[in-house]
Amino acid sequence: MSRIVDFHIHCNSSDPEQVKQLAETCEKYEVAAALVGGLRYGATDYVPNEQVIQICREYPDLFYPLAKIDFWEAPPNPDEASRLAEAGVRGFKFIYPYYAYDDDRYMPIYERIETLGLPVLFHTGDFCPSPVDAVWRRPVLRNMDPVTLDRIARSFPKLNIVMAHLGTSLWRVPAAELVKTHPNLYTDLAGHGSFAALSAEDLAGLLGPRRHVYGVERAFFHKLVFGSDAYVDKPSTLVSALDHYRHLLDRLGLPAGLSAEIMGGTVGRWLGIPL
Repeated sequence: MSRIVDFHIHCNSSDPEQVKQLAETCEKYEVAAALVGGLRYGATDYVPNEQVIQICREYPDLFYPLAKIDFWEAPPNPDEASRLAEAGVRGFKFIYPYYAYDDDRYMPIYERIETLGLPVLFHTGDFCPSPVDAVWRRPVLRNMDPVTLDRIARSFPKLNIVMAHLGTSLWRVPAAELVKTHPNLYTDLAGHGSFAALSAEDLAGLLGPRRHVYGVERAFFHKLVFGSDAYVDKPSTLVSALDHYRHLLDRLGLPAGLSAEIMGGTVGRWLGIPL
C-alpha cells in the first residue's frame, strides 16, 4: 500500500514534546498528517494558522498545514485564502459557521479557493454544546447539515470537498447520497463516533451502488478518504482510526488499489504529497 495520508488532525497544542510525539507516531505508521488549527471552534481555541504552518515546516516530510478561516461574525475575505496559500497552506477547514455553509456571504471564499486548486474539509453533523451557545443562540447543527454542501459542490465543480464525519449519526444516509450525487464531494469517517460506530455492512449499505448491482465496481467507495480526527496531544486516536479503517476495508474486500486511494492516494494528490 502507498503512503497513508490523514486529512483530519487537529493542531490543539504547540508543545514541542507533544508535537514530537505525534511526529514519531506518524513516522512509525508511515502517515503524512494534515494539521489544522485556527482560533475559535465554538468555545475552544486552537493553535493559530501561522503557527501551524511553522510546525509543519519543522516536520516537512510528515506534516502539511491546513488553515481554518473564521466563519463567525464577519464575512471572510477571499484575499485571506490567497495569503494563506502563499504562506504554504495546502487546504482549508470550515466548522462552526455563524450562518449555514451555503450562505451567500461565504460563496466568494469558496470561489477563491477553487481558483487556488486547494481542497476543503467541512465539519458536518453533531457538535458538542458549549457555554457560548447560550450567548449567540445560533442554529449550530442546522448550519452544518450536509445538505448545505450541495450548493457549494454544484457551484464550484473543480473544488475538491471532504465532508467530515459523513454527517455523523444524525445525517448519515443523506450525507452518503450527496457523496454519490457530486463527483467533487468526498467523505471521511473521522472520530470514534463515526469510524468505530460503523460496521463494514453499514458502510457497504451507505456507499453501495444506487441500483441493486453486485460488485464493488458500481459502488462509491472511491469517495471515501482517511481521516482520524486525532489531536496533537492525543495521537492514539490516529492509531485507532488506522485499525478501524483497515478492518472496514478488509471486511469489504476492496481491491488493493482502491484501498490505497482511500488511505492516502486521493488526498495525497490534492496536497502534493509524494506517495
